[in-house]
Amino acid sequence: MARNSYRNFLRLLDKWPVDSTKAGDRDLGKYLRLRVTEGFRHGDATAVDETECQRIYASLNRIATNVHAKQYPRTLRSTSTGLTAEECKQVISEEFLQILKEQDKGFFSGLFKRG
Repeated sequence: MARNSYRNFLRLLDKWPVDSTKAGDRDLGKYLRLRVTEGFRHGDATAVDETECQRIYASLNRIATNVHAKQYPRTLRSTSTGLTAEECKQVISEEFLQILKEQDKGFFSGLFKRG
């Protein structure tokens, strides 16, 4: 039975892209790959809770195939910040976070440096 779960998770990982704009532990695709390798240390011979594996697989598969996004399409293309999806992706990229670190112009850091 673990063989089916293992193969299902491997197919799921094929659907889940790795975001090259995020480094380290910030990418969900990399995290999922790490968790699958930890959970199935011995490949399809690993003893696992099949019910739990099926539940997790079904949830991740719904996300990967955009089930809910298709079922409940968004009417607006902006976010609560007023940014588009592409702009949000740029803001959370590793490059943008590096620029913020270099500038180091946070509100609280400025207050503490003055005092």
